[in-house]
Amino acid sequence: MPEPAHSPGTELPALASPPMARGEVISLADAVARRAEKFAQTITTLSTGITARGREAADTLAHADFPPESQAEAGRKAEAKARSEVRANSSESRWSVLKELKAAEDAVSTTALLFASPVSVLARAGLGTPERTHYLTQLEGAGIVELRNMAALAIATKNTTLGAALLTIVDRLPARSRPFSAQDLAQRLVGEEAQAGHGCGQPRPGRSAEVAGGEPRL
Repeated sequence: MPEPAHSPGTELPALASPPMARGEVISLADAVARRAEKFAQTITTLSTGITARGREAADTLAHADFPPESQAEAGRKAEAKARSEVRANSSESRWSVLKELKAAEDAVSTTALLFASPVSVLARAGLGTPERTHYLTQLEGAGIVELRNMAALAIATKNTTLGAALLTIVDRLPARSRPFSAQDLAQRLVGEEAQAGHGCGQPRPGRSAEVAGGEPRL
């Protein structure tokens, strides 16, 4: 029997690596930034050397009074040969660095996804703990006023486990019947944590972004 088609928006995201603690993300991001910068400098140095080989070949013919067309052709051939040699000699080391950077990018991206919004962060608070289970049991069947009061209590006491239980309860209610905004509750309880975690997981600008597209050009 064929599998039923997925409804739009129901697919789970692909996560290539486990999430990391905030401190681990910051440390890894700094290390990756330094590694990527050094890698970019290496690529630039190799590219400069290739260009220099072509220029030397053209200059040699120029000193021998060869016509400009011959000089240009010699330069192109020398540059093409140098590029081929550099690619062959550095392929293994370049791909090794790219794999290292890609693995780091996957780990950081996973963490960024899990910190995508305050609601996603708050929803994990106290997961699997007896405290959260007790809150869910006590709040089952609570009225609108009681739920609103409990939300105020959670914010006043910074009780994220209570907040997570409240998210579960109000998520079961029709949108128009919800006594408070889940986004507002989450923002006030874990907004700073979510922002910090998501910010740590954002890719840094620069040449290191090429890891997503494959081998840098030489």
